[in-house]
Amino acid sequence: MLKFSIIRTIAIALIACVSTVSFANSATLSIGVLAHRGAEFALERWRPTIAYIDARLPDYNVVLRPLSLEGVQAALDNNEINFLLTNPGHYYGVSDAFRLTKVATLKSDRSGQPVTGNRYGAVIFTKADRLDIRSLGDLRDKSFAAVAPSAFGGFLAAAFAMQSSGIDPHKDLRAIKYLGFPQDEIVMAIIRGEEDAGTVRTGIIESMIAAGKISPDDIRILNPQKIDGFDLSLSTNLFPEWTFAATRITSAKLRKRVAQILFAIDEASEAARQGRYGGWNTPMYDGGVRKLLLAVQKAGSKREPDIYRWVISGIAIVVLFGGGVLYWQLKFVRQKPRAASNNSDGGQFLRLTPRENEVLGLVVSGKTNKEVARALNISPKTVEFHRKHLMEKLDADSLADLVRIAIERELLGNQTG
Repeated sequence: MLKFSIIRTIAIALIACVSTVSFANSATLSIGVLAHRGAEFALERWRPTIAYIDARLPDYNVVLRPLSLEGVQAALDNNEINFLLTNPGHYYGVSDAFRLTKVATLKSDRSGQPVTGNRYGAVIFTKADRLDIRSLGDLRDKSFAAVAPSAFGGFLAAAFAMQSSGIDPHKDLRAIKYLGFPQDEIVMAIIRGEEDAGTVRTGIIESMIAAGKISPDDIRILNPQKIDGFDLSLSTNLFPEWTFAATRITSAKLRKRVAQILFAIDEASEAARQGRYGGWNTPMYDGGVRKLLLAVQKAGSKREPDIYRWVISGIAIVVLFGGGVLYWQLKFVRQKPRAASNNSDGGQFLRLTPRENEVLGLVVSGKTNKEVARALNISPKTVEFHRKHLMEKLDADSLADLVRIAIERELLGNQTG
């Protein structure tokens, strides 16, 4: 017995050593997922899929990272994830800047669940007893709840639907309140009467009803759409489901291995059952996503230059040719006391870095942060950093104020010199 005990102890020790060495030699493969309903929900849904991948990649330690929109940006900035699971709208918002590569598209349809055709959209809704809100046109001068300005299913899809109905969400709504994740909070804010209307991605409403969190009688769907092969409540166009993408730090060989693993998942597997999906397809055509993003960005880029650049230029011409130059100079000194220490506006401009000069010129020309980032080959986060410092250096209180100062101090001409 003693001899057997010694042999068993040695065997266990050897196994432990081998396991330790094997784990130590395993590289970490990090998969980020956009946690649109919070980290807990994301872990519950996607952990079995990650375990499935991990079991078939013995040379890697595969980990799941639930991320917010800001978390995804930071993780990509710092090269912290190998793959990203997100919606196609968000994918396009970051794909160019971070050189992402599509690997697969989720098959959302499975037996016993609502049919979607592996597509999703957004639901625009209000509280059921709001008799004054029955259509998108009734949203004028109302407050609106959404996820974030760049959230595809959580804002942009709804914004496009409103624009198509003659409503500019940034001009015609009284206010837009961005509540972030989880999207369930947007639904509850509307039901509590804290906001007049809101939007969430398709499936959220039905999921909350099934969980007993809300009743179907609590809300009214605005701009309801009925599309064959799509069973969920819908207010917008439809787009391809979740995109699984590789980041720039992932080799082509590893991309191929992971793609093959995903394509082997069928509806009967534990990963698909726990994740409530039917499997994975090769990347679906998603030209409608780019079309929507371009339309929304175009509307946004036109808005500020049209309102501010031309109105301010017109006012400046009237003032200058009306003999008000001296009054304007005295008023400028009173409003901008910190600039008084400079000999001229050029003194203030010379304190800007070359990169800030470039960013200023592009921002004033009406380009969005993403467009500026692409033009200068930097990240949108870096553009936002430079914009913040520009506003501080030029004493601007808002983007409109920054444009006004750039025009009044004739900084635009200096950008091309």
